[in-house]
Amino acid sequence: MLRNYFTLYHLARELHELLEGGFVFEVYSQQKNEITISLITNKGDHLQLIIVTGHPRLCVYTRQGLNRKHRNTAELMPEISEKKISGVIIDPRDRIIRLQLAENYAIILQLFSAKTNVLLETGDKVINAFKKNPPASRLEKQEKIIRPEILRSLEALVYNPNLFVDRLQETGVQDTAGKLGQMLPGFDRLLVRELLCRCGKKCLQKEIHTQLSALFYELLDPLPSVNLDTKKGPLFSILHNPEKNAVRFDSVLDGLNFYSIKTWQHLTTRKLVHDLGGLLRQKKKKIAGELAHFQPEKLKKQAEEYERNGHLLMANLYHPNHNKEHITVTNFLDPSSPSMVIPLKPELNLQQNAAAFFRKASKTRDKIEGGMRRKAVVQKQQRELDNLIMLSAGLSSPSEVRSFYETHRPTLKILGLESTSKKEKRELPFRKFAITQNTVLYVGKNARNNEQLTFSFAKQNDIWLHARGTSGSHCILRGASMQHSTEIMRAAEIAAYYSAAKHSELVPVMYTEKKYVRRAKNLPPGQVLVEKEKVIMAQPSKY
Repeated sequence: MLRNYFTLYHLARELHELLEGGFVFEVYSQQKNEITISLITNKGDHLQLIIVTGHPRLCVYTRQGLNRKHRNTAELMPEISEKKISGVIIDPRDRIIRLQLAENYAIILQLFSAKTNVLLETGDKVINAFKKNPPASRLEKQEKIIRPEILRSLEALVYNPNLFVDRLQETGVQDTAGKLGQMLPGFDRLLVRELLCRCGKKCLQKEIHTQLSALFYELLDPLPSVNLDTKKGPLFSILHNPEKNAVRFDSVLDGLNFYSIKTWQHLTTRKLVHDLGGLLRQKKKKIAGELAHFQPEKLKKQAEEYERNGHLLMANLYHPNHNKEHITVTNFLDPSSPSMVIPLKPELNLQQNAAAFFRKASKTRDKIEGGMRRKAVVQKQQRELDNLIMLSAGLSSPSEVRSFYETHRPTLKILGLESTSKKEKRELPFRKFAITQNTVLYVGKNARNNEQLTFSFAKQNDIWLHARGTSGSHCILRGASMQHSTEIMRAAEIAAYYSAAKHSELVPVMYTEKKYVRRAKNLPPGQVLVEKEKVIMAQPSKY
């Protein structure tokens, strides 16, 4: 029910309560097929409204705070920056949400299944669009189509059973599902299927109307829930009959946010598991080819032929007539067989050729023994691969995939699926602390290490921290911006711990973007000049 009209109807109402009287901060895109509308709510909080286009399992959700990256970001629709929001409404006839702005601007969210788009409108004219603007003729054609108002039309059918029966009989479609899909505006295939499922096998007109009435009131009074199906992925619903293990929410917005997070996680996991499975299956195919290539019986026969040729040559060392490249001899080892032609190396005499054949026989037998030992190792690897493939199929989150790699690292290394080279990437010479999944703090160890951390490793927009008024480690916070107060506070606690004031109850810690930190002449390594810094009081803590 992600793009269902009723889901979007309640979403628009909740957004109106949050955004009426607020402002548009900026509009930008950080990923393909994703546009972010950064907003300030009527309570002064930062809120990101994210619309995903061209993806069947994702549509719209929100995220708290500011999370814009400094690189690879495209600014969009700059003309509406800092425009006040007067309201959020949904089109009564279609899945279109309007953010009405000051000066007659409006952001149009077209949340259709295959043609989701974000348009910028002023007056009645579309002046910008995230995706390519539709042709004018198509827009004009759409405007001429008069669709019924969804809620009013359904309300009339629910309150008037006779009208419902008449409409049902008027439709030209034969099957019941087709009739309901044609006559019930806002009902997609999922809702029609749900309605028929509730009616049971008979599907009498009276029963259909009764169940329609109950379903209509559920849609007006939603109970948002997300069913976490590990195989199919998360499923969002606003109906009153969620699965037993579904997670329930008080608002559609909260439900959509949770659903989107879990869906991204599911899609990421599916890709990781697919890549891992492909790697394991490729290795298994290679092992199967190696086993098929090893043929000990053929090698044994070859060794016997080499040894036989050696014996025959030794028995004919004084053969009067033979060519430099071959010799024809009688096989005394098998008198019933015809004469044999044995190839020779022209540069060697018969005795030396015989010795060469004996060496070949010995090497071939050694090859058989080595091959048998290798076969046992490869068969063991094959069993291990089968076990890994079975275990990897049950992974359900990125953390489980990472845990799988860590748990089976020794086996993966033996199989050659993880590099054991000495040229592996060396560990950074700094202390490292994971603040969140995407945010890492690097801490210097001494003066020269601080110098390297700040001026060789750090990027311009990383956050630089240092205990103020005392000696201590330089710290670089990567993956956060100056608005991420929670991450900065945790980083400041660590910076305070790695300073000379670590035993104090509270330590002032200054922080700024690295681009405002510079060297100064005649200062020893590790000492810097800082501009535009902010100060936070932190309790020293080793994270």
